[in-house]
Amino acid sequence: MKVVDASIVLGWLLDQPSGGSQAVLESHASGQEPLVAPELLNYEVCNALVSRGRLPVALARQAYDYFESLEIETYSLGSPEYDRAIALAAEYRISAYGAAYAVLAQVLGCRLVTADRRLARSLKPLDIIEVAM
Repeated sequence: MKVVDASIVLGWLLDQPSGGSQAVLESHASGQEPLVAPELLNYEVCNALVSRGRLPVALARQAYDYFESLEIETYSLGSPEYDRAIALAAEYRISAYGAAYAVLAQVLGCRLVTADRRLARSLKPLDIIEVAM
Protein backbone atom coordinates (compact mmCIF):
# COMPACT_ATOMS: atom_id res chain seq x y z
CA MET A 1 0.00 0.00 0.00
CA LYS A 2 1.12 3.54 -0.79
CA VAL A 3 -0.35 6.97 -0.19
CA VAL A 4 -0.55 9.11 -3.33
CA ASP A 5 -0.97 12.85 -3.36
CA ALA A 6 -2.71 15.12 -5.83
CA SER A 7 0.49 15.84 -7.77
CA ILE A 8 0.71 12.19 -8.83
CA VAL A 9 -2.98 11.78 -9.64
CA LEU A 10 -3.17 15.04 -11.57
CA GLY A 11 -0.18 13.94 -13.61
CA TRP A 12 -2.26 10.97 -14.72
CA LEU A 13 -5.28 13.14 -15.50
CA LEU A 14 -3.82 16.33 -16.97
CA ASP A 15 -0.30 15.69 -18.14
CA GLN A 16 1.63 12.97 -19.84
CA PRO A 17 2.49 10.74 -16.87
CA SER A 18 6.15 10.09 -16.24
CA GLY A 19 7.58 6.60 -16.22
CA GLY A 20 7.74 6.58 -12.44
CA SER A 21 4.18 7.70 -11.87
CA GLN A 22 2.93 5.40 -14.62
CA ALA A 23 4.58 2.46 -12.85
CA VAL A 24 2.77 3.41 -9.62
CA LEU A 25 -0.55 3.47 -11.49
CA GLU A 26 0.10 0.13 -13.19
CA SER A 27 1.07 -1.50 -9.91
CA HIS A 28 -2.20 -0.30 -8.40
CA ALA A 29 -4.28 -1.37 -11.39
CA SER A 30 -2.78 -4.86 -11.27
CA GLY A 31 -3.58 -5.18 -7.56
CA GLN A 32 0.07 -5.42 -6.52
CA GLU A 33 0.24 -2.12 -4.63
CA PRO A 34 -3.08 -0.57 -3.56
CA LEU A 35 -3.19 3.22 -3.45
CA VAL A 36 -4.80 5.24 -0.69
CA ALA A 37 -5.16 8.92 0.16
CA PRO A 38 -6.85 11.25 2.59
CA GLU A 39 -10.35 12.23 1.49
CA LEU A 40 -8.81 15.61 0.69
CA LEU A 41 -7.62 14.12 -2.60
CA ASN A 42 -11.15 14.21 -4.04
CA TYR A 43 -11.42 17.96 -3.45
CA GLU A 44 -7.96 18.70 -4.77
CA VAL A 45 -8.63 16.75 -7.96
CA CYS A 46 -11.98 18.52 -8.55
CA ASN A 47 -10.44 21.91 -7.96
CA ALA A 48 -7.43 21.31 -10.17
CA LEU A 49 -9.45 19.94 -13.07
CA VAL A 50 -11.39 23.18 -13.22
CA SER A 51 -8.76 25.73 -12.18
CA ARG A 52 -5.37 24.33 -13.18
CA GLY A 53 -6.59 22.17 -16.01
CA ARG A 54 -8.92 24.87 -17.28
CA LEU A 55 -11.03 22.12 -18.74
CA PRO A 56 -14.53 22.65 -20.03
CA VAL A 57 -17.08 21.18 -17.63
CA ALA A 58 -17.73 18.11 -19.78
CA LEU A 59 -14.02 17.24 -19.96
CA ALA A 60 -13.51 17.92 -16.24
CA ARG A 61 -16.36 15.52 -15.46
CA GLN A 62 -14.88 12.93 -17.80
CA ALA A 63 -11.47 13.25 -16.14
CA TYR A 64 -13.09 12.99 -12.69
CA ASP A 65 -14.98 9.88 -13.78
CA TYR A 66 -11.65 8.34 -14.81
CA PHE A 67 -10.18 9.33 -11.44
CA GLU A 68 -13.07 7.60 -9.66
CA SER A 69 -12.55 4.48 -11.77
CA LEU A 70 -9.05 4.19 -10.31
CA GLU A 71 -10.66 3.27 -6.98
CA ILE A 72 -8.08 4.91 -4.76
CA GLU A 73 -9.30 4.24 -1.23
CA THR A 74 -9.72 7.42 0.78
CA TYR A 75 -9.55 7.93 4.53
CA SER A 76 -11.10 10.60 6.70
CA LEU A 77 -8.66 12.03 9.20
CA GLY A 78 -9.66 12.56 12.82
CA SER A 79 -8.63 15.16 15.36
CA PRO A 80 -5.34 13.44 16.30
CA GLU A 81 -4.32 13.31 12.63
CA TYR A 82 -5.26 16.95 12.08
CA ASP A 83 -3.23 17.90 15.15
CA ARG A 84 -0.26 16.02 13.71
CA ALA A 85 -0.79 17.66 10.29
CA ILE A 86 -0.71 21.10 11.91
CA ALA A 87 2.52 20.23 13.69
CA LEU A 88 4.13 18.82 10.52
CA ALA A 89 3.03 21.80 8.42
CA ALA A 90 4.56 24.21 10.93
CA GLU A 91 7.74 22.23 11.52
CA TYR A 92 8.55 21.52 7.87
CA ARG A 93 7.01 24.69 6.41
CA ILE A 94 4.66 22.84 4.09
CA SER A 95 0.96 23.19 3.39
CA ALA A 96 -1.55 21.50 5.65
CA TYR A 97 -2.63 19.63 2.52
CA GLY A 98 0.80 18.09 2.04
CA ALA A 99 1.01 17.38 5.75
CA ALA A 100 -2.30 15.47 5.63
CA TYR A 101 -0.87 13.05 3.07
CA ALA A 102 2.29 12.60 5.14
CA VAL A 103 0.32 11.96 8.33
CA LEU A 104 -1.77 9.28 6.61
CA ALA A 105 1.41 7.58 5.37
CA GLN A 106 2.80 7.64 8.91
CA VAL A 107 -0.43 6.29 10.43
CA LEU A 108 -0.60 3.46 7.87
CA GLY A 109 3.13 2.76 8.02
CA CYS A 110 3.67 3.17 4.28
CA ARG A 111 5.32 5.46 1.75
CA LEU A 112 3.95 8.72 0.37
CA VAL A 113 4.38 8.97 -3.40
CA THR A 114 4.59 12.51 -4.76
CA ALA A 115 5.72 14.39 -7.84
CA ASP A 116 6.09 17.55 -5.74
CA ARG A 117 9.84 18.04 -5.38
CA ARG A 118 9.48 20.79 -2.79
CA LEU A 119 7.31 18.58 -0.59
CA ALA A 120 9.73 15.69 -1.03
CA ARG A 121 12.72 17.84 -0.04
CA SER A 122 10.90 19.27 2.97
CA LEU A 123 9.80 15.87 4.29
CA LYS A 124 13.01 13.99 3.52
CA PRO A 125 13.90 13.66 7.25
CA LEU A 126 10.73 11.62 7.82
CA ASP A 127 11.96 8.90 5.44
CA ILE A 128 8.48 8.19 4.07
CA ILE A 129 8.75 9.93 0.68
CA GLU A 130 8.99 8.30 -2.71
CA VAL A 131 9.34 10.68 -5.65
CA ALA A 132 7.79 9.50 -8.90
CA MET A 133 8.71 11.71 -11.79
